[in-house]
Amino acid sequence: MAGTQRDAALVALFDEITTLAQASDDFEAAAHATLGSVCELIGWPLGHLWVPADLGDDFVSADIWAGSIEDFPALREVTLRTLFSPGTGTIGQVVTTGKPVWSRDVTADPLFFRAQQERDLRVRAAFAFPVVAADGVAAVLEFFSEQGAERDEPLLRMLTALGHQLGRVIDRQRVHQLVEGNRHRLRQLIETSMEAFISMDASGRITEWNAVAERMFDRPRQEALGRLLHETIVPPRYRKAEEAGRARFLSTGRSNVLGRRLELAGWRPDGSEFPIEIVVWATREDGEWAFHSFVHDITDRRRAERALREAYEAEQATVARLKELDAAKDAFIATVSHELRTPLTSLIGYLEVMADADAGVVEASPPGRRMLDAMIRNAARLQDLVEDLLAINSINPDRLEVDAAPVPVGEIVEEAVRVTAAAARDSGHGFQVRLDAGAGHVPGDRDLLVRAVGALLSNAVKYSATGTPITVHASAAGHQVAIAVTDTGAGIDADELPHVFERFYRTRYAHEHAIQGVGLGLTIAGAIAEAHGGTITAVSTPGEGSTFTLNLPVSAPGRPGGRGGRRTVGGRTGRSA
Repeated sequence: MAGTQRDAALVALFDEITTLAQASDDFEAAAHATLGSVCELIGWPLGHLWVPADLGDDFVSADIWAGSIEDFPALREVTLRTLFSPGTGTIGQVVTTGKPVWSRDVTADPLFFRAQQERDLRVRAAFAFPVVAADGVAAVLEFFSEQGAERDEPLLRMLTALGHQLGRVIDRQRVHQLVEGNRHRLRQLIETSMEAFISMDASGRITEWNAVAERMFDRPRQEALGRLLHETIVPPRYRKAEEAGRARFLSTGRSNVLGRRLELAGWRPDGSEFPIEIVVWATREDGEWAFHSFVHDITDRRRAERALREAYEAEQATVARLKELDAAKDAFIATVSHELRTPLTSLIGYLEVMADADAGVVEASPPGRRMLDAMIRNAARLQDLVEDLLAINSINPDRLEVDAAPVPVGEIVEEAVRVTAAAARDSGHGFQVRLDAGAGHVPGDRDLLVRAVGALLSNAVKYSATGTPITVHASAAGHQVAIAVTDTGAGIDADELPHVFERFYRTRYAHEHAIQGVGLGLTIAGAIAEAHGGTITAVSTPGEGSTFTLNLPVSAPGRPGGRGGRRTVGGRTGRSA
């Protein structure tokens, strides 16, 4: 072929392959067409395609040929079982350098080792050029001649340029595969989503409808696709608003609903409605707007919210009723206690007169004297119970009035010991009092503080063996005064310690040994301490005794009747009177 004609043919080939490369996304088809066109142009009988192996960096035969490969069985056989690593042989060199390779005589070319296997491949000349994609050499095109041939530089330059054009086909194919892969994954995500996914085009017709949407709206996918969305899932009374909102967005680009999570009503073909939560967003696709949404059926959530609201209302009603009952209980206790107090006071007075030998009202024999004393003790016990019931109704740290005035600590302790000793005169307990020099005065209500210390002393008497000592120690540390009452009595197990200040709480030991009391003494003492801004702590060891400590601030409480501090329990065990 004359030079001018050959140049024109090369240009025509370049244009042909360039047009093909720009129009095609199928690399193998484009490569096969290129192989045939090049063979026809240069008059060589065979062309062949090399591609990367599935694993590793080797290149293998794609078994795609141009020409009558059946006339060259040995060449095909050797080629199919040959692997080219980068840098190895003719193909490996093309892959490594990215440049074409020409072999004028394959039988004498050490790079063309396929011809060194003592088999007649029936070819003499060969050349190969790379197909270069974005990430490097992606394929190699190889051509064979039955005659030897000298290197043709203009041809190789043109074919090298063609290799870059074919590389664009591979790039587009990879992008297409990536897009299709992403689309497939997206489809899987949508289909396996726990929420309904629905898309529509700018005209409002449904383009996507996943399996959850089928179940949620009771309409098969094929039936839903192409339908107007507002006629498919929107209740009739809201359809005009949906159309108007979409039209406003398309004309102005503004929307009040896009990107927001909304609670609306869904609609089924049978006319039934149900609550849904929906979020809608818009995308621009090929110059046209598309709308997408995730929809969640919130029927169960609404039902749970309603049940929770009803339960809360019922709880509030129960709390109100309990408050009424508590108030009624307090009123009943106060009324009964007041009614009991007057006759008990009179009864005790008469019993004391009868027991007074100097009064001469009753001359009792020794057995009668014992019965009379028992009557006096039990009447006094009832009187204490009545006083405790009245106190527990009135003594509350939230509303207890504390008229804080400086009170000598020694006076509080002395009066509490005197009252307790008089009540427990038959117990044989000795009270050992120790006042440190720093324990001077505390601000508070004298009578209430005497009652609190007295409750601790009474508690110690009940849980101590007859005749054992009870120690009262008042000390000062920092901004507090501590009045500790210690006994050597029974103690109590650690699991009962958190409950010792609860109303009506009595320990197992108290039940087992029938110790008198209803479990109000420590409760009252704790309320008095809290109203004064103080605390009561308790430590105890079973079988060794207990220490209850009233801690009071040396400055006045923050406000009269207010909470001065919280009652706390420390140590291993405690008990309630």
